[in-house]
Amino acid sequence: MADLLRVENLFSVAGTTVLVTGGGSGIGKTLTKAFAINGARVIIVGRRQHVLDATAREIGGDIICVKGDVSTKDGAEDVIQQVKKAVTVLDTVINCAGISIPFKRPSDNLDDPDTAADLLSQVDDADWTETHKVNVNGMGAQFKACVQPLTPADPSGPYFMTVSAIPLLRKSDNPNVVIISSVAGLVNQRANGSFTYGVSKAGAVHLSSMLAGRLHPLKIRVNCICPGIFPSEMTATTGADGAVALGRMGTKAVMRSTLGRPGKPEEIAAPILLLASKGGMYMNDTCINVDGGRWLVMKGIYDGLRLPDESYIN
Repeated sequence: MADLLRVENLFSVAGTTVLVTGGGSGIGKTLTKAFAINGARVIIVGRRQHVLDATAREIGGDIICVKGDVSTKDGAEDVIQQVKKAVTVLDTVINCAGISIPFKRPSDNLDDPDTAADLLSQVDDADWTETHKVNVNGMGAQFKACVQPLTPADPSGPYFMTVSAIPLLRKSDNPNVVIISSVAGLVNQRANGSFTYGVSKAGAVHLSSMLAGRLHPLKIRVNCICPGIFPSEMTATTGADGAVALGRMGTKAVMRSTLGRPGKPEEIAAPILLLASKGGMYMNDTCINVDGGRWLVMKGIYDGLRLPDESYIN
């Protein structure tokens, strides 16, 4: 019994096989490194081959690069067919691919009636379609390829990416899926630079729960992670010296958290390593906020908790 409680037994991912969409950059790259340096075989999926290759070279370890577009059913099925040429089992599928489409004419004056109306009118069909294809449809596409549909494909959920991988997941002793959503899917962030992003991430949260329910007969766990601000291509820029600087909105956003800073790589890797290990085997249909207390602050606004005025955009 004592041996089972050792950290190296509880949280080891050595010898497991993990697939990470969006694994070449941002949070996905962090997760790729976390699994690779801890002895897992990692399959990283993305649209840009050179980004995948550069990540694999930088990190080292057992990393397989698969170029593919996970925003469509056909694209996800093609990814899984490529994966099957390299592995016979998947222990963990991490859906991390995501995009954010900003307003075409952004403004900070959110309380002005004309500005508020103009911002909403800027959102067009393509904004909704592209955001949902990657943030929602694309996360679900990998489960559906090799089984009869459990339910009609939901255009508002990361459905395709998750369903195509079922046959490979069923060969695992601890099959699990992690959907990376965002705290933006939980709160009404008026200052967020993308209206469709928040809606798509809310869909990802609920889809995680629905997939957990549908997949329980197969003993496949599905859990959701809602990160706050972590430096990535979406929230920050990297200078010539390699220094990472948050953008203006990211800087404001971290001020609206109890810790007052962006997340560190190890702080997003840790809960996902937990979910993928023996230590997380009793966790299913959970939604874990990893946001430095931002959700607490956003909820607390309505109870009189307010951080410094300079942390707010109007």
